[in-house]
Amino acid sequence: MSTSVNISASDRIKISSDGLSTSYYKIPSHANELRHLISHKGMSKSRGDIFKACYRLGEKDGTDTLYDLNKMKFFIEDLIEMHKRGEHL
Repeated sequence: MSTSVNISASDRIKISSDGLSTSYYKIPSHANELRHLISHKGMSKSRGDIFKACYRLGEKDGTDTLYDLNKMKFFIEDLIEMHKRGEHL
């Protein structure tokens, strides 16, 4: 596996990939719930809510798939606004 790290002007460290397994897909050993991955990646609330809604898509009791899709859409718009303001995503 060949990767290199580049720091950009954003709040993310860019990691190049050679098309094989890349370090940003590795799951930390302590992670056994989504909340651990959200914390490990330092996700904002909006980004974490998108991640959770995507993972459970259509499985939440009392809701349908459109509920989760609309939730993701709402929080994606929030991330776009945050990005434009230069906030942590």
